[in-house]
Amino acid sequence: MDQNQTTSTTTMEQNQTPSSTTTTTTMNQNQTSSTSTTFSSLMIGLKPLVVSLVIRLITFSFLLVSLIVIATNSFDAFDIYGFPIKVESTDIHVYRYMISADVIGMAYTLLLIVLIFFQAKSGSPIDSGLAYFEFYGDKIILFLLTTGAAAGLGLTVEYNRLKDNDETTQNMQNFINIANASASVLFLGSISSAISSVISSLNLPKRSSS
Repeated sequence: MDQNQTTSTTTMEQNQTPSSTTTTTTMNQNQTSSTSTTFSSLMIGLKPLVVSLVIRLITFSFLLVSLIVIATNSFDAFDIYGFPIKVESTDIHVYRYMISADVIGMAYTLLLIVLIFFQAKSGSPIDSGLAYFEFYGDKIILFLLTTGAAAGLGLTVEYNRLKDNDETTQNMQNFINIANASASVLFLGSISSAISSVISSLNLPKRSSS
């Protein structure tokens, strides 16, 4: 009887071992498949955030260059009494507007960069409040940057049409050329901001519904 019991016990253990191994293997495969699916979904969800982050970094770089160029631009001239004076960019209303557009655009873009970075790091989708803030904020900033660039470039066109050839005008010509370069960089910033605006418009429905 002992031998029969031993044989029966061994047979039961042998029968149970393949079944247990098969179950464990199946569970491991299911867990691996689930992890892979979750990772793929996470990467797909993060792609728009990463693209938006890169575009905003480019926008911030353009605005920073534009601000540095226009804020440090100046030329030497003479007042009505013949005394030498230094004309700064802030003395001209058009360039004040450009500087304001640069500063406001940089502040907004930097804020969005920080928010999107932490959102991408957490791996969770943007909530509806932030999605609407990004959507409407992009439209306002795009308008501001575009009008700032247009004002700066328009002043250059008008000046070149009316300019003379004396020494003071030559100094101002260099000043205008540098300001024109700043306006051109600001225009590039407005283009990248427009791309961000399109992205936020396309992503608004799915982000606001989450």
